[in-house]
Amino acid sequence: MAKANVSGKLISTFEFTRNKRCAIHGELVAARVSHSKSSTFPEMNQTPSISVDLRSIVQIDNVKFRTFGSAASGENVFSCSWSEATLLHQTQNAQRDVLCAFTERHILRCYPAGSRIMSGNFDPSMAWSIGAQMVALNFQANDEPIWINRGKYLVNGACGFIRKPDYLNNNGLQLLVEPILLLEITVLACSGWDIFLNERNPSMSPDTCICISLSGSKLDTESQMTSVFSSRAQTGPCAQPYYNETFNFQVFEPELSVLLITVYDKSAAWKDRFLAQSSSPVALLRPGIRLVPLYDKFGKYVGKELTSYAPIASPLQNIISFSTHHLKSV
Repeated sequence: MAKANVSGKLISTFEFTRNKRCAIHGELVAARVSHSKSSTFPEMNQTPSISVDLRSIVQIDNVKFRTFGSAASGENVFSCSWSEATLLHQTQNAQRDVLCAFTERHILRCYPAGSRIMSGNFDPSMAWSIGAQMVALNFQANDEPIWINRGKYLVNGACGFIRKPDYLNNNGLQLLVEPILLLEITVLACSGWDIFLNERNPSMSPDTCICISLSGSKLDTESQMTSVFSSRAQTGPCAQPYYNETFNFQVFEPELSVLLITVYDKSAAWKDRFLAQSSSPVALLRPGIRLVPLYDKFGKYVGKELTSYAPIASPLQNIISFSTHHLKSV
């Protein structure tokens, strides 16, 4: 009886509010209130109607991964997390098409091993290659995987998600097994190199070498190095490295690959001193001469008034002989 009285009071209060709105704003507002499911009180013992499809979209359970067979035959979509060791194990023991079929349907998150006590990172290329939706990294490390990650997300201005290539979203499409692009890079010269003078010995100019490497895909992992440029000059044109050296890369997955440029001070007795780096998705490179800005390990520009750069010539000058890949559905 008490419950009935409370329900009656609530309904009476609602009707009073509706009549008051009608008097102030007219019949239109009253009609909207009457037909609004969110503004009316449900009847006793009435179960709210929730769309099953909507519920399946907004709720994805995180479960422990068991087998690819059970994941493929199960009715529900789920998410799971793989450590660095699990990722390595699965990629070594399962075919790539099986892994891509799994990430096509389910959500996969990969993260660095707990044994990395110095908060280092693993190469995210393997996880990206199998279509993992989330690759967690230790951003405090500011190491090479972080540089690659920064370059990859230049595609969208580092402001959100990147769409996976179609061949990773559709298991019916054939995975790439041969190179589809010849990337030709010519390192011409560098400018603003006085910024890299040794702080302990300002009279010593760096013996500069530049490493050009591909990452982002397990098929594109090649690296090449320029010769070492040495000069006794500290400032002026003679102090700026000059190379005019050309490197060729056969690229299997341009939509995944990231070009990483790393500059070092070469040392015969000690470990090479890191000077600067820059990264960019291969898919964003365009033919022609480009001035590539250089950054420190934290991603901060190291030049003075845009004077430090590594010019690159003809980054996409030639397409490989089977250039009909533009017409090929992959």
